[in-house]
Amino acid sequence: MTWFEHGSVWLLRAVQIGLVLGGIILIHEFGHFIVAKWSRMVVDEFAVGLGPTIKSWRRDGTLYRVAPFLFMGYVRIRGLEGEPDADELEGSFYRRPVYQRLAVLAAGAAMNVLFAALVFCLLYGLWGVPERPDTTISEVVSGSAAQQAGLQPGWRITAVAGEPTADPGAVREKIAASQGKPLMLRVEQDGAERELTVAPRPDGSGHYLIGVVFEDKDGGFTSEIRRVDPGKAAAVAGLRRGDQIVAVNGQRTEQADDIMAALASVPAADELKDRREVSLPPVAVTVLRGGQEQTFSVQPRPRKEQRLKESGGAEAADQEVETYLVGDVGLALERRYQRLGLAASLREGALRSYEILVGVLSQLGVLLRGQQLDQVGGPVQIVKFLSEAAFLGGYELLNWAGMLSIMIGVFNLLPLPALDGGRMLFILLDPLVRFVLGKLGSKNPSELSRRMETWAHAVGLIALLALMLLVSVRDLTRL
Repeated sequence: MTWFEHGSVWLLRAVQIGLVLGGIILIHEFGHFIVAKWSRMVVDEFAVGLGPTIKSWRRDGTLYRVAPFLFMGYVRIRGLEGEPDADELEGSFYRRPVYQRLAVLAAGAAMNVLFAALVFCLLYGLWGVPERPDTTISEVVSGSAAQQAGLQPGWRITAVAGEPTADPGAVREKIAASQGKPLMLRVEQDGAERELTVAPRPDGSGHYLIGVVFEDKDGGFTSEIRRVDPGKAAAVAGLRRGDQIVAVNGQRTEQADDIMAALASVPAADELKDRREVSLPPVAVTVLRGGQEQTFSVQPRPRKEQRLKESGGAEAADQEVETYLVGDVGLALERRYQRLGLAASLREGALRSYEILVGVLSQLGVLLRGQQLDQVGGPVQIVKFLSEAAFLGGYELLNWAGMLSIMIGVFNLLPLPALDGGRMLFILLDPLVRFVLGKLGSKNPSELSRRMETWAHAVGLIALLALMLLVSVRDLTRL
């Protein structure tokens, strides 16, 4: 691939990321706009895009504007732009009842959640639902730690170290992080649950396992290559989209998890080293192409990832994050989907949105308790995740867009100055503030209260931008 073609791929990815982020912001602003109109507030301007005006028109007192850079949008509601005498302006935000003002401010986040539900519904109706992984045990390796602990085929692991899970990947991660310390497993057998203790053992490369095989450990992934990242190891070696991987390092397998684990494997002694000090050995990948098997030597490059650091049985919320290395070859595998009908898509889309919303609120509670603060990511992390999703394809990018939309909506409801939640808090406290200012001798407590709010939002915006800058610098050091 030439430098021009390589640059075109990255430019397309940048445009995709920009459209996703801009679309989420535009949807948020549209929520404010539609409820402000319903509340009979004067909306001075609603813009789609940034930059010089391509087309504009005025209707019902609102200037509608379209600009070329469709990476953002904004709405200007009269009274919310720091105008003097905002309480006296015709159609001003502050002249409407409290419940309408609160509704306008909450509408942005509500629209973000609604947008996410719609995205998920479209994904499930057009693509389908990925086949879900299952933690039901299909095989127990003879002589393994699992056999010694008494685990049996047909049992389903429902929790590890007290943490409920239905994901085989999460089970393996917890086992790998145990460093051989005994783990409590909760398993389900014929509707009845029991708890067993198992002590993971290291394999030849130093990774800890218990010796079980899950019935569907791949979550619908197949051994066929779906995408190859230009310029990365798989592309350099000559692997192509459509190749079916049949063996890795001479070991025959068509299980996606085994393939990706082998490609990402880093010796345990090197996992915590600086990636500049680690050189990974080449991996022999055998593929079926055009009815014939061909073997390629792929040279993985170490890449930083993050995981919870094992800390002697501490609760997940108290665990620190550590950076470790995995092998990166730059390929993605095909995945099987089950397309849903209209009713099922609506139900699953709403359920998915609800699950993400509950998860975000739960994680927010953890952060407010001062835990897992080192796991908070900023704009750099968001762009990194979106870039990885864009590489995997449209399904993953839109799925991430839905999740991010909910996260941004919840974030905007935090009661902090410059955010929608902060403005809502000021509205609720305004009667008390005006009463106190009046008692202190203010001749115009409403105007003074409004000025105090404007300054608070300005200072809050500067503080948020500074915090985002600090988090971004930290995220850059983790790349």
